Amino acid sequence: MQSTSNNAFTHTTRKILSVQAGLVIITAITLALLKSHEFFMATLYGGVTIIASTAYFAWRLRIATETDDQAPAVDSAELFKGIIIRFALVIGLLALGLGVLKLNPAGVLSGFFVAQLAYWFGRSSYGVTRRR
Repeated sequence: MQSTSNNAFTHTTRKILSVQAGLVIITAITLALLKSHEFFMATLYGGVTIIASTAYFAWRLRIATETDDQAPAVDSAELFKGIIIRFALVIGLLALGLGVLKLNPAGVLSGFFVAQLAYWFGRSSYGVTRRR
């Protein structure tokens, strides 16, 4: 059975990821209609970069906060490792999309910024648990 904090963490993670995905899809469709189809793929790629980063960091945060007892604890080394790898993941995915795949930079950055804004606005319920 999951604890209340695990349920709140899972709920918040799903909320953030769904808000990010929804806003990125809306932005990609809008840019595809207003600009061209190449903006669609580039915007999706930029958004998926941040969505993958968010999912990865949520997983690392769960590992960093897992304990066998009821006392809350954070493994700082795991947390910092997650932060560093998250930044490397974002830089690597952006380099892949812009350098290797030659995606439209404006589209990639549009998706990237929209997903990052969705992360900031979607996490407003951190620490708040749902009542049953």
